[in-house]
Amino acid sequence: MQNLYTNNIHSLQNTTMDLARLNQMSSKGMSILRPSDDPIGAVRVMANERDLASMEQYVKNIDSLSTSLGRSETYLSGMVELQQRMREISVATNNSTLSPEDRSAYAQELDELLEAMVDNVNAKDDGGNYLFSGNRTEQQTITQDAAGRYVYQGDNSQREVQTSGSSWMTANVTAEQFLFSNASQDILNQTADYIAVLKDPALAPDDAAFSAAADAMQTTLNDTLDSINSAITDMGGKQNSLSLMKTSHEEMVLFNKKVIGETQELDYASATAEFNVKLTALKVTQQTFVQVSQLTLFNHL
Repeated sequence: MQNLYTNNIHSLQNTTMDLARLNQMSSKGMSILRPSDDPIGAVRVMANERDLASMEQYVKNIDSLSTSLGRSETYLSGMVELQQRMREISVATNNSTLSPEDRSAYAQELDELLEAMVDNVNAKDDGGNYLFSGNRTEQQTITQDAAGRYVYQGDNSQREVQTSGSSWMTANVTAEQFLFSNASQDILNQTADYIAVLKDPALAPDDAAFSAAADAMQTTLNDTLDSINSAITDMGGKQNSLSLMKTSHEEMVLFNKKVIGETQELDYASATAEFNVKLTALKVTQQTFVQVSQLTLFNHL
């Protein structure tokens, strides 16, 4: 008698728990609330959730990297435009028909272009970090020393960003690379030197010192433009690669979401049928329990 009573209690508890589980599944639209509901399916869901999290992080990395590269490319393109005007001036001023006053006026414009060039090299991102200082992002990229010469304050480190499970991409270019690694003098100090020559009324294009300064200016402009254009081209290639990778990752995000959804999506028809069967069983068990609980030895006398 005691065993029958205990079995009915356990049956009532188990069936009630099953109904509660089915009701919770229906409210959430999920067939897997805990691993024991479907061990194989639960493992598949967890694997796809890990992959989904990775893909979503790669997309975030790519978006951040693409924005950073785009900002750097904008400033580099601005430098190219400034140097194109510098080239025009360096050609125009190497002309013996110009008066000292004309050369001084051009020198004034070169001063403004040089200042704009320095501003571009010292550009920051939206977080206040210097774009072209390598890993020393808190350090102003270009400053002037006690002698008034432009000096690089950053380092030549490359920051790497993971863009997929097996690939990393360089996130930055340094002013050391595109300004101070050329065979000729850097464009900033070379321009300052040429401005000084233009402002010197004792020097004219026919003088050897003037000609040497003009030639050096042209050489530096050629070298620097080549370096900057190379950096811009490299960034363009990276942007194309990032776009392709982002599309691939986004497709995998959709795929993983689909697999997760299909794996744990509730079959409402099947769940409703199971719920009705369990509910009927609960009612039968309850009726049996009532009858059993009322049985005593006096009923058999």
